[in-house]
Parts: sequence; C-alpha cells; structure tokens
Amino acid sequence: MTKIKVLPHAQLCPDGLEFNAEKGISVCENLLNQDIDIEHACELSCACTTCHVIFTEGFNSLNESSDDEEDLLDKAWGLEPRSRLSCQTIVTDSDLEIEIPKYTINMVSENHPKAPRNEDKKISSIDFEISNKAANHLSAMLNSSDSSGIRISLMDSGCSGYAYKLDLVKNIEESDFNGTINGINLFIHDKSFTFLKGTKLDFIQKNLNEELVFNNPNVSAECGCGESFNFDSTLATELSSN
Repeated sequence: MTKIKVLPHAQLCPDGLEFNAEKGISVCENLLNQDIDIEHACELSCACTTCHVIFTEGFNSLNESSDDEEDLLDKAWGLEPRSRLSCQTIVTDSDLEIEIPKYTINMVSENHPKAPRNEDKKISSIDFEISNKAANHLSAMLNSSDSSGIRISLMDSGCSGYAYKLDLVKNIEESDFNGTINGINLFIHDKSFTFLKGTKLDFIQKNLNEELVFNNPNVSAECGCGESFNFDSTLATELSSN
C-alpha cells in the first residue's frame, strides 16, 4: 500500500499525517480526501500555483511535469528544486513525503484572511521606508501633477514572475494600506502589502540614468535582465496580520 506522509503545517495539518494513499489519482486529491484543505483555486486544472507542494521523499518516482506546470511553478511561492503542483502529480507505487509551503501566492483565494479594518491599515516607515532622495523625486512628480499621493503594487511580469507598479493617486481606494512616509502620501495595494513589507525605496544614479530602486528583503530571485523577480518563502509576519 502506497503511503503519503505530510509534514506538519501550522494551519492545514498541525500534527502532520501519514495515510494510505489511493493510487491513480493526484496527490492533491489524496490530501483533500484526508480533509487536508490544501488550496486548489483552479479546481485541479493546472491553471494556478495554489496546490504547490515540495516532495522531500519520492520526487524521482513522480510522473514528468508538463510545460504548463513548469511555467506555473516559476511563479510559485517558495519554489524549490523538488517542487511540484500536487494536482499534477499522480500517486503510483512509491511512498511520498511532502511539505506544504507556509504561504501561497494566491492572495484572493477563499481561504485567505479577510482584509483588516481601515483603521488597521495605517503604515509607517517601519513597514516601508522612503529615502530622502526618493522622497525628493516623488515630491517633484506629485508637484507637477494633480495627485494626492503614490500607490505601489505588484503585477505579473517577465520571466521571473513579478514587477513593481507605481501610480500617481487621484482616487483613494479604501482597501489600500496608507500612511505618510518621509513627507510622501503612500498607498500600497492591499494584496501586495505582504510582499512589500520591509522594503526601502531609494533613488540612485545608474550609469547615465537615474531610477527608483526597491530594496525588498522578501525577493529571493531576479531574472537576468533585472526586469522581474520572485519572492522568498518566508515573511516577517503572518499573512493574517495583513
């Protein structure tokens, strides 16, 4: 009988679990059958990264991953060499041991904690820092426009997954995290805040150009062209605090 061992996960499986697996179906289906409520936002159709797991044993026995799965894995939270999408891995005769990552990149799933009340969404330089040079640059941008502040968010981009997006704010969104940092009215998109917390925004001269630079401690990898990046598997705070 094939066995699956699940390492402890604070929310989904606090004590860990070892069980007899059903062969011929996916690891994700086996986990769900054991009431381990792993996220599967795309309903097992290989269209998201929320069922990402890391195989600590049995990785070499798995069926080969498809090109679609490999493309999605590039965007998975906490990607490791033995990462797979559990909806795409089929249980055979080999025992498996898996680790469910602490976080997923899916910030809008039904299992994600509700957004905090507006009064809890104030930020300070402890959460996000703006250097004097960056503040001067942003002030000049704001003075030349009819805007009340700067909004920062993340967007899908490039070969590594994500890029920063900076917009001049005219209409404030209640869901934004917000605060006045070094004289700048800063708004951070609520679904991006977790990934930006602890960042320092600077303004530097690079070769013949000047540019804003995000020094983000959560970033773990950048593409060769420097246009996009991905994130570390750990954060300073729990997602539920955001």
